[in-house]
Formats: sequence, structure tokens, C-alpha cells
Amino acid sequence: MKIFSFLRIYDGFSFLVQMLAGVFKDLKYFLIFFLIFIIQFGIIFLVLFKAKEIDEYNGMNKLAYFLMAFRISSGDFQLDDFHSQENGLVVLTWLIWLVAVMTLYIVFMNFIITVISESYERVMQKLVLESYILKANMIFEREQFFTKDDFKNTKYFPSYIVVRRPLNATIKEDGEWQGFIKDLKNTIRTTAVKSKADIIQNSNLINQELSQILDEKITRLNQKHDLTQENSKQLDDQVKGLDLQGKGLDAQVKGLNANVLKIQKDMEFIKSSLSQILQNQNQLPRIEF
Repeated sequence: MKIFSFLRIYDGFSFLVQMLAGVFKDLKYFLIFFLIFIIQFGIIFLVLFKAKEIDEYNGMNKLAYFLMAFRISSGDFQLDDFHSQENGLVVLTWLIWLVAVMTLYIVFMNFIITVISESYERVMQKLVLESYILKANMIFEREQFFTKDDFKNTKYFPSYIVVRRPLNATIKEDGEWQGFIKDLKNTIRTTAVKSKADIIQNSNLINQELSQILDEKITRLNQKHDLTQENSKQLDDQVKGLDLQGKGLDAQVKGLNANVLKIQKDMEFIKSSLSQILQNQNQLPRIEF
């Protein structure tokens, strides 16, 4: 471990040391869980094989079955002793072996690869920042051995301080997302952008269709309005013609009324004339023969 701490001084090795420390830090609970499964399957094989000694693990006694479980997890399968089982236990032994291969070799190995990939990606994303933090920690460790005179030395402690800060004041959120979470965030962002673009495109198409439909309806309404105006003009002309006809009829009626009055006057004159003639005839003396 001292060698690793000394290698941190060099930039090329500091990254590897930091990544290795981060991997073991991330794998500590996973390794404990993995060790529990190794012990569990080792006990199962110990019971199935009745704690018989295996020639390949000579001198290991009962620990040989735990080594067998670990070899299964690493993909090194040793199956020579399976045929020595009784007929009833052979099938059960093979089933346990299949479960051990699926759990220890396929599932756990993929988990380890995933965790190591996430640790590597996290270290790579914050490589410069982690290098400065590592150098600051090494400086702090070195200052633990300083004397009072060393703290007064202007070579070690000049009258200025170097501060590193980002050029942009805004903090990027991309550095806080690692592994699958970052991929998930990028996927959500791209999906949101695509869905937004699709929604905008669909809304534009809908607006165009609606505008076309509205234009067609407006043109139809304008045509109907023009037709109604033409019909109203025709009706106005007909009404004017009817008004003229009505005025002519009124004039004819007035003429007829005048004729009727004239006829009535003539009839009265005739009546008065006849009455006078009759009166005159009555007044004449009668001549008797």
C-alpha cells in the first residue's frame, strides 16, 4: 500500500491508483454479498458430497468445496466428481451447479463489470478535479511533518495563494451523472427533444390543416354572402317593380274612383232630370175627349 501511496505523486499513476481505490470502495458491499453466496454454495456442495476429500484439493479438507464454488464463479468448472454421486443426488447436484453458474458466474460477474465501468467513468469525468484533490491531500499529508520553522518558510508558504475555479460560473450538471444514470438522463433529454419536435411538427400540421379548413369555409361563406347579396339585389329590383306596379294600380284605382264619381253624378243628374220631367207632365192640364 505504501508503494501505491508513493505512486500517487506521478500524474500517470495517480489516475490508476485513484481508479483502483474507487473500484474497491464501490465494491466493498458487493464483495461481502458475493462472499456470502460463495459460502452458501460451498456449504451446499459440502452437504451434497458428504464432505469427501477431493484429490484435486488435497490438504484443503472441507475448504475445498468453498474453493469449488469460487472456481464456478470465475468460470473454471471442475465436474469430475459429479458422476460419483448416488442416482437420487446426481440430478439435484446438477441443478445446484446450474443455479451456481447462473448466480455466481453470469449475474455476479456482470455486476462486477458494471460497477467497475461506472467507477472508471466517474474517475474519467472528474479526472482533473480528482488529480487536484489528490495533490491537495498529499500536500496536507506532507505538512503534518512540518516544523514551526518550515511553516515560516516563504518558499513553502508564499504571500499569495493559488485558487482554481472554472472559467464559467455556471456549474454543469453533467459531472454529477455517471454510468447508467447519465445514459438515462441523456436518453430522457433526447426523447424529450424528439417528442417536443414531433409535437411542434404535429401542431404545425394541425394548424395548417385548420387554416386550410378555415380558408375553405371562409371562401364558401364569402360565396354564399355574394349569392345572398345578388339575391337581395334581385329581390330589391322585384320589390321596386312591385312598387311601380302598385303605384300604377293606385293610379288606376284613383281613375276608376273618379269615373265612378262621375257616373254617380251623371246618375243623379239623370234622376233629377227624370223627376223634373215627371213633375212637369203631372202639372200639364189633361185634355178630355
